[in-house]
Amino acid sequence: MSDEILEGRDDLKGFSRFVLIQVIVIGVLWLADTFFYFFEQNIFNTYVTNVLQLDYLYVSLMVGLSAIVGLIFNFSWGIISDNTRSKYGRRRPFLLFSLIAGPGMIIAAFSNNYVLLVIFDVLLIGITANAVSIASRALIPDVVELKKRGRANGIVQAVSYIGLIFGLVIFLLFESDLGATNPTVVLNTHIIVLTLGGIVYTIAGIIGFIFIKEKPPEELPPKKPFSKELRELIDVSVLKEQNNFFRVILATSIYQTGIGCVMAFLFPLLTSSEFPFGMTDLLIAIGIGFIALILGVMFLGRLADKYGRKKFLPFVILLIGVIFFFIPFSIFTANLILFIIATPFMLIGLLGLNTVINAWAQDTLPEGKKGQFYGIFNITLTVPQIIGGIVGGLVADFIDVRYIFLAGAVFFLLSIPIFLRVKETLEVE
Repeated sequence: MSDEILEGRDDLKGFSRFVLIQVIVIGVLWLADTFFYFFEQNIFNTYVTNVLQLDYLYVSLMVGLSAIVGLIFNFSWGIISDNTRSKYGRRRPFLLFSLIAGPGMIIAAFSNNYVLLVIFDVLLIGITANAVSIASRALIPDVVELKKRGRANGIVQAVSYIGLIFGLVIFLLFESDLGATNPTVVLNTHIIVLTLGGIVYTIAGIIGFIFIKEKPPEELPPKKPFSKELRELIDVSVLKEQNNFFRVILATSIYQTGIGCVMAFLFPLLTSSEFPFGMTDLLIAIGIGFIALILGVMFLGRLADKYGRKKFLPFVILLIGVIFFFIPFSIFTANLILFIIATPFMLIGLLGLNTVINAWAQDTLPEGKKGQFYGIFNITLTVPQIIGGIVGGLVADFIDVRYIFLAGAVFFLLSIPIFLRVKETLEVE
């Protein structure tokens, strides 16, 4: 199934009203997920550097531990959700873990201590938020047929970027206070921002639980014990049937390592003295960048359904990798025009290409094991986060934080040969 090539069509028929509503609700879940993790991955990092006044390598340690927990529990929650047969569905019940993760972020904001912050971030949030994430991500291949997943991912990604835009607006509104010299101001600002993130996440989980509709239990494959799923996972004959899936994992992991080099230190950079542009300059660059990003993901999703997943992705990665080499130069020289030109490519590289990559990965998920294998696929968001965080931290501490973009570009370019070895999953007649 995972290596099978399905034939698409030249005409791209739209979604039914029911499926469109489900896709939009999934988009709302991803919106909250993006908003929540924007703060978990970035504001928690400025909490370490600006509130606790610790070095970048402390950020790397927290990011790495969080990624390890994510790796374990994405996979575990995936197996559990695949084999859940409740009257509420197999994914919906896990959306209610947002009622723990959301308040967990609020509590963490009051920690004012590195060990407590790590406990709340890595354990409380790490365990519960991953249950919500794996459920919301497995919903797309559950709901949308293969030949429409590119567009579905484009819609979901576009909606999710509203959460990112809100996160950035809040970040920009509080930017000076997040990096202020007054410790009380810095702490109180982080509390306000993280409280907003927790509230949005909690509400979205409730909305998803109410509006998502799933197949009744009798239409699902028979459930299996957790131990049996584990035994099948290490069965070499079973794994060989999913070789295209593992090619996607390898290629995506290398690409995501490049993202990890940048994302863990992007907002500490934007709040540091090394960043030469003011608030107005940053708003202009981000505004133009997000318009290009939203239009870009919709366009990429349509291209992925019309021409297949593979035909244009390597070229786009090459272009983005080249542009990333110019970003440090634009910052060093305070060249605003160059920075504005590079920002859309930076955002598409860090966020937008997931539209095609996610659709490609979803195509390879075996029936009845989509949650489990999506949990395995989340290795691409955890192990690369560890490696990227370490590489980025070393570059930031021992060379210059502005060179994190060069480290990211190297990993982007290294991923291209691996993506070229992944088999196409959608052939258009």
